[in-house]
Amino acid sequence: MRVLLINPAPEHYTRARCAPLGVLSIGSYLQSKGHDVKVLNRAVVSTDIEAELDSFRPDFIGCSLLSVMAVKDCLMISKAAKKRNICVIWGGPYVSASPEMTLELGYIDFICLGEGEETWLEVVDTAEKGEDLYSIKGLAYIKNGKFVRNADREFMDLTLLPPIDYSLIDIQKTFYKNYEYDGIMGMYISKGCNGHCTFCYNRDFFSNCRRTRDVKLFIEEARLLKEKYGMKAIAFTDELFGYNKETLHEICNALIEADLGLHWGGMTKIGLFDKEDFELMHKAGCRWLEFGVESGSKNTLKRMKKALNPEMVEKDLKNCRDVGIITLSYFIVGFPGETPEDLKATCELVNKISYTKFVCSYFSPLPGSEIFDEVVSQGKYTPPKSIKECMKTRIFYSPKPNLSSVKSLDLKVVRCHILWSSFTKKSFIENGKLDYSVAKKDIVDVLKSLKGHGFKEGVIQFIASAYEFLDIFFYGNFFPHIVKKYGLDLKEKK
Repeated sequence: MRVLLINPAPEHYTRARCAPLGVLSIGSYLQSKGHDVKVLNRAVVSTDIEAELDSFRPDFIGCSLLSVMAVKDCLMISKAAKKRNICVIWGGPYVSASPEMTLELGYIDFICLGEGEETWLEVVDTAEKGEDLYSIKGLAYIKNGKFVRNADREFMDLTLLPPIDYSLIDIQKTFYKNYEYDGIMGMYISKGCNGHCTFCYNRDFFSNCRRTRDVKLFIEEARLLKEKYGMKAIAFTDELFGYNKETLHEICNALIEADLGLHWGGMTKIGLFDKEDFELMHKAGCRWLEFGVESGSKNTLKRMKKALNPEMVEKDLKNCRDVGIITLSYFIVGFPGETPEDLKATCELVNKISYTKFVCSYFSPLPGSEIFDEVVSQGKYTPPKSIKECMKTRIFYSPKPNLSSVKSLDLKVVRCHILWSSFTKKSFIENGKLDYSVAKKDIVDVLKSLKGHGFKEGVIQFIASAYEFLDIFFYGNFFPHIVKKYGLDLKEKK
């Protein structure tokens, strides 16, 4: 069977340059079983979808959605596919959490729930035999006007997966720069996370289950990407890199033994490792780590089920800094029940770790998360009744809904001030010079969009990025009384 898998273009967003590992894993798995697969990475390069369909003539089209921002592109693709009587399947965390509402859009035959490798294989094998698809595990659909959700599929053993075939995408155009390093490619060793953060979709999508691929297979993938395509660094996309000391040491020792000369980084958890572990990571090539800190308030952290405290954050980030690892800390403002005192505690922690880089987001109730169910059941939040209603929401520019007891303007000023300080932060790079790395990267990303998506779409993305930039600049700099009210002081400390 012929399968066209698509990583859609997010609407007016310029930073989605990481390799589409979900569709690549599915595509590689189907290829290994004898099926003909093509992957379009429209987040990097837009193509004429009508021409692609007429040229490749697929039996199936699969669209992977991480967020509502990709719905517009997926709908356009699906409409073109249905004109040609092609079976359309959508998948990914976003639609897995809202399958019925997604199917109501029309132009979609099935939703693939959760991980897609084995479900997709059964779909195409069954279709090749001319048999019925409606009893396959892991699918949802509308039949005779009624929504049907089949039994969930069991998680597969990741060691059974073949090597990922990165040649399915334009590798050179997928490389990106971040944290002062270029030639970065997204790769993964594990799927899932054993954490229980109340705001995360992990509970429903991965059932808090973490599994690991064959480390030796990963090493060979990395070797191929370096030697054949010139990869210089790896961005691990694992939800939780390392997991524990034993797993971390296995990965680091394998990288040291392979001697690939690659730098790398990924997302891990506060409190898992000590200074000796970070030293081993640095020896193995680690140059950046990302941490989901989320809040400086012990009360908020408890409600988030983060299992950490501000003192642990300070310790881990300092240890990373001491051994030469760049850190990025994620924060959420406007969490349900957050008070001005909670926000002040967050600002106090941010002041203490001002040497790190920051990403600060407004809280948004995510379908599939524990807190989503809680605020809906308590009547505090009425979720959108359709995907089209979801598409109208722009959580980047304002805290909507604001389920905290902090004024929306205060949340906006605090968030924008933190982001502006990170954007304009000067960093010491390895040659000892100061470098405005974050600002440079964001500007380059916007300019690349002009080339990757054509002039018209590039201009639209440029305007959207300019609006976002001005929004952060204005609210981050022109409300000093609010900045003072929460005690923010983000002068860089040596």
